[in-house]
Amino acid sequence: MSTPTALTEQNRAVVEAMFAAANKGDIDGVFALLADDVTIIEPLFMPFGKTYHGKDEFLGLAQVLPNYLNISSITVHYTIADGDRVAACVGITDVATGELTEFIEQFTIKDGKIVENRVFYHNAGSLVDMPKVVS
Repeated sequence: MSTPTALTEQNRAVVEAMFAAANKGDIDGVFALLADDVTIIEPLFMPFGKTYHGKDEFLGLAQVLPNYLNISSITVHYTIADGDRVAACVGITDVATGELTEFIEQFTIKDGKIVENRVFYHNAGSLVDMPKVVS
């Protein structure tokens, strides 16, 4: 059985591996780290804001995001992990302005897979003023 510290570090490694795969454009690598029934919660004020359920809906989000954010520019400033929860402080370039958009992503990990990702924007830049593209 894993110790709490070992489990925390394993879960941190899952999130770090997901960001590494995303930065390389490796969607298969990202998908390998997601539970089949993953839930992604983007704030409703964002143009792509809604709750996404499952890998198919996540793929839809992944296809829309590059219109707004330079996915290959993801910078993870730091992570905080505690048991099955990992938070990542992230920066990514706003496509429209070239400015850094900053947010926290809170992940829940179960059995080595991401089951939930909730995004909290600190500085959403021009994205706040963009029209809604999902319903």
